Amino acid sequence: MKKVLLLKGYSNYNVLRYWIDSLARGFEKLGIETIVLDTIHSINEQIIATLQMDVDAVISFNGILTDQQEILNKIVKAPYIFLLIDHPINHLGRIQNLREEDIITLMDRYDVHNLELFGLKPKNVYMLPHAAIELSMEPYEKTIDILVSGSYSDMSNYKEYINRQSPAIRAICEEVIENCLSDSTRYYIEEFLEAFKKRDITIELRLYETPEFIKMVYDIGRYVYSINRLKVITALAEAGYSLDIYGDNWASSPLVIYPNVHIHESVNYWQTQELMRKSKIVMNFQALLRDGTHERIFAGMAANSVVVTNETPYLRELFSENEEIIFYNFDNLGGMIESIQAILLDDGRRERISKAAWQAVKGLHTFEERAQMIVDIFNDVKLSNHEML
Repeated sequence: MKKVLLLKGYSNYNVLRYWIDSLARGFEKLGIETIVLDTIHSINEQIIATLQMDVDAVISFNGILTDQQEILNKIVKAPYIFLLIDHPINHLGRIQNLREEDIITLMDRYDVHNLELFGLKPKNVYMLPHAAIELSMEPYEKTIDILVSGSYSDMSNYKEYINRQSPAIRAICEEVIENCLSDSTRYYIEEFLEAFKKRDITIELRLYETPEFIKMVYDIGRYVYSINRLKVITALAEAGYSLDIYGDNWASSPLVIYPNVHIHESVNYWQTQELMRKSKIVMNFQALLRDGTHERIFAGMAANSVVVTNETPYLRELFSENEEIIFYNFDNLGGMIESIQAILLDDGRRERISKAAWQAVKGLHTFEERAQMIVDIFNDVKLSNHEML
């Protein structure tokens, strides 16, 4: 790989724009000529002309422009590397448009199975996790006990959606929610399929054949995530811990009644990085992931903070429990409370874990290192195609 084109587009709080810049630095350090096309601030003619340049690969987070099949088929000549950083259900149309030579990377190994459920079988599928954008090099005073970031979801909106369904579908939705909330090992997509199977209803998650069903699965998944996240934060609030929450709409949440919960307006991406550096504990919630991880884990560790997160098999492979990271289970929040109390009462242990976490991320889990992983993936596909000739 000698020359790549990176596509930069819109994202909440400009997160993905910063990630692209970090990825570009990684490619440049590898000696790869790197072009960054800002699709937001370019006119159509500029975009078309740049896409026609002679490069080894076109790369973007979440497949910018792949929703326009004509551009992908007629203009983009190089392999397109689609770095998926969400659940596949958010980008099914874009994934469906990928060509045989294109590559898709996933943030969750289980999403290979999810793609098959949605009737999608891209040829070149690889795992590429999120990463930290940078390592904190300077010591910071830890003035925040527990940091929570992200927007609050009003669960009543999902309830209204469920109540609009037919009685039979509403019963299935409620069954799926109850099963997933009572046992966090159960997965909402599979629970839907099982619920239909139990009722002798045959249904397949095909993209354009069942769009309403896919929307329902998505909404119920978000509802389960929102309930689990609120359950964790409420448990911390009831235990009396000082919580600082940054994000939209929390002022309308049930947490406003707790004097130890400090609710702040949302902040931008760089301000969030700064808050992590000031935090003793960074909370993470990944209720929709089965076998992957999230950027906040790497960012929190890179900020010299202790990350507390629900576990996945992939995370257990990456980091040592109670030495580099703290795991909790949605079904045993009492254990989580005890772990957090032990950390907050023992500065020496907290500092040992945070330093070990920082070392675990260093040289392995920033987006600059992900550039090398992308090169390795590209070369693996190229070698496989050569061997098939």
